[in-house]
Amino acid sequence: MDSRLALTILLQNIHSLDELSKDENKWIMHSLYVGQAARRIAHKLGLNEDYASTIGYMHDIGRLINHKNHVIEGYKYLDNLGYPDVARYSLTHSFINNIIPNTAGGGPKDKESYDFIKNHIDNYELNIYDNIIQLCDLFCLETGYTTFEKRILDITNRKGVYPNSLDHFKSIMELKDKLEGMMGIDIYDLFSEIKKEDIDSKEEDFNKLMMMFKENKEEKKLTKRV
Repeated sequence: MDSRLALTILLQNIHSLDELSKDENKWIMHSLYVGQAARRIAHKLGLNEDYASTIGYMHDIGRLINHKNHVIEGYKYLDNLGYPDVARYSLTHSFINNIIPNTAGGGPKDKESYDFIKNHIDNYELNIYDNIIQLCDLFCLETGYTTFEKRILDITNRKGVYPNSLDHFKSIMELKDKLEGMMGIDIYDLFSEIKKEDIDSKEEDFNKLMMMFKENKEEKKLTKRV
């Protein structure tokens, strides 16, 4: 699969630009930005840019079928099309370092889904493309690029704090540091489109996140005592 085919698959139900602004299609815009961001990072690293953009476009394709279970549905969809090498990223993009708890929203809720994901990602040795898509997924919105602090704060505000939330955030920032070290540039400098107000509020957003994690931890301690 190349990026042209990936775009054809991603946009198969889109017949006009106006349709991309609909709420149900926001994930498509997000995927387009992930693909472009992955291409830019791959270029900086001297990697295959077309492959990086292809898997970026395809990482959320399972949302065509089921938003809630999109990682598994995306894997099955692409595997059935005959692209198992691309299908893997539907699973790995959500789990930093191939650790299932290292995801937003607390991870899979049922044993069947957990076992399916674990049985597959345990067989994958993470590569640099996994890292790129994992990172791009977390600073690309449907409207463009933002900071990791702003993105995770938004996710946490919407989905709440889970036992894994702090570790997940730490893993994201460690992955950011890893890729920045490889590129030799701050990722925010590579994406100059990020709004100045988002850059300026990094520290404030970080502190808000830490406060939310701390309050959740203290609330649980209090509940246990009661």
